[in-house]
Amino acid sequence: MTRREIAVLMMAAGASAQPAHLVYQKRGRYREGIRTAPSSGPALDLIAAMADYREPHGQPLPPMFRARFYLPKPDPAFLTIRETQPDVYFYWLESPQDEQQTWAGGKANVFEWPTATVIQSLTDKGPLTLDDLAAVVRIGRKTPGLQEVVAPVALYHAKPPQTVESYRFVFRPSERMRLQFTLSGESQKFPRVMGGQPHAVTWDFRKRAEGWHQIAITGYALSNNAPVDATVRFYHAPRL
Repeated sequence: MTRREIAVLMMAAGASAQPAHLVYQKRGRYREGIRTAPSSGPALDLIAAMADYREPHGQPLPPMFRARFYLPKPDPAFLTIRETQPDVYFYWLESPQDEQQTWAGGKANVFEWPTATVIQSLTDKGPLTLDDLAAVVRIGRKTPGLQEVVAPVALYHAKPPQTVESYRFVFRPSERMRLQFTLSGESQKFPRVMGGQPHAVTWDFRKRAEGWHQIAITGYALSNNAPVDATVRFYHAPRL
């Protein structure tokens, strides 16, 4: 039996042990819960495009979590929120993939969801806080790919950021890679990025103009030199 087959069996056993109300399912206009089925994606999966903002929080967890993002024009947009670390609770929240929702353009959009439904029940490995979550809004498409167009997201519970000073992008490579991230001629190089683990890249945007920007990602897999060629295009709105 392969490692993948063992992992699938273990996750299936975990799913059967979950209380029914915590299992990933549709909850009105979104889906949320523990999603233990393995998900497939591109060789370099973008799991977060976020304003690099952390709001102080305490215990107990606040009753609502919120996600705020800006679209320059009305467009179909698909929100995904999940844990940055892949194997703690397997928590997922996302826009229904079988429904197309067009969000407002030219202003911030806010999505909020109650923590009592699922999040407040996830306690045996420590509370699941906003700091543990990764969020991305894909514009015009539902599924991840190597050419992404996204709206960065600010996660908060009470007070959103007044201005966006930096962004944090988190990628999960399928295997060990050598990667270079380039934005407006400025590059960040990483000789060895671990497979299956989140890798964060941050960019200071205090002196950058409002508008569209693009990160180019190049490199190769260390196992077989297979090339990596990806892009992430996003709109910078200083006052989210």
